[in-house]
Amino acid sequence: MADRIAIVGAGIGGLALALGLARAGKRLRVYEQAPELREIGAGVSLSPNAVKGLRYLGVGERLEAMADEPPTQVTRHYANGKVLVNFRRHNTREQQGAPYLQAHRADLHDLLRERLAALQPDALVLDKELTAVSDDPAGVYLLGFADGSQAGADLLIGADGLKSTVRREVFSEPAPEFSGFVAWRGLVTRDELGAEQSRPGSMVFVAPGRMFVRYPVRHGALQNFVAFSRADNWTAEGWSQTGDIVSVRGVFSDFHEDARVVLSAFSGRRCHMWGLFSRRPLPRWVRGRATVLGDAAHPMLPWLGQGAAMAIEDAVILCRSLIEFEEAGEALCRYEHARRERVMVIHRQSLLGGDRLMQQDPDELARRPVVTEETLGLSHYDPATEPL
Repeated sequence: MADRIAIVGAGIGGLALALGLARAGKRLRVYEQAPELREIGAGVSLSPNAVKGLRYLGVGERLEAMADEPPTQVTRHYANGKVLVNFRRHNTREQQGAPYLQAHRADLHDLLRERLAALQPDALVLDKELTAVSDDPAGVYLLGFADGSQAGADLLIGADGLKSTVRREVFSEPAPEFSGFVAWRGLVTRDELGAEQSRPGSMVFVAPGRMFVRYPVRHGALQNFVAFSRADNWTAEGWSQTGDIVSVRGVFSDFHEDARVVLSAFSGRRCHMWGLFSRRPLPRWVRGRATVLGDAAHPMLPWLGQGAAMAIEDAVILCRSLIEFEEAGEALCRYEHARRERVMVIHRQSLLGGDRLMQQDPDELARRPVVTEETLGLSHYDPATEPL
């Protein structure tokens, strides 16, 4: 296996792959377009399948020490607060082989970055926006960057998200499509919210075409919130911008007090806002010695909370394949074969989730079978032991 491995994108998936390969002694470079590596402040849910993958990477103990382990996930009627679904997670460790965790996204990101830097201090290269990819007859990739520089790679891995340049340059797939939903997210401190409102566990409030999610991170020091609403279109020049918190409060003004109190306590003027885009998973993930992972291969809508988990699973399976199989082509094909069927199922369920959760009558959720990653059997999966 050639040791000139180029990973494009230093998000959770890219750093997870880089860490796994560095632990195996592989030399690599991670090219990140941002001049400074930082995650937007937000929470991330890590179901047991993701936690198992992070244990494989050697960060499980640190992660569990810093993360919150919600005992329940309660879905409530948006207006009267009535409990529609009460999903208990008190025995997740015993039943699924790992806990269900919720963490500050930046904490996980920093943990992966620090462990990678300890193994290969020069692995991460910032301020390198990939603009073009070409390859020569021998299969060596030439990467062109916005600053005019170039780099070569024997193996190219795109972990560069929904707007993946690697996907565009190597696989020539069409642009993503707006899903019909916009979202806002932010963090509220315990002092801002008040101790009586800093409750353990997740709360989800559902209404026709709208949903509000809140849960603690950093052991209750912060409350993460994510608010979703249907929209006819997304007209912003970028896919991510900021939204006026006053407008968000207006959209959710008829929600139960336990949801509104979080928005009222948010002290900033603006919160993060983005349009939710979807695209079909790639029909093929491998071309020559290039492949993609995470949102670059199969962008997930957030309704099952599996976006980060799928990127972590991809990273672990690809890492194991590159370690176990000397020939790059076989390693990449093994990775694709091991991942495609599972990802297609989860992608399809994620597409359905918005309509299921935000249907016209919220009370229907109480009358229908519960659909979560656990009830779908997704959490039993262990990327560290899955056959390649």
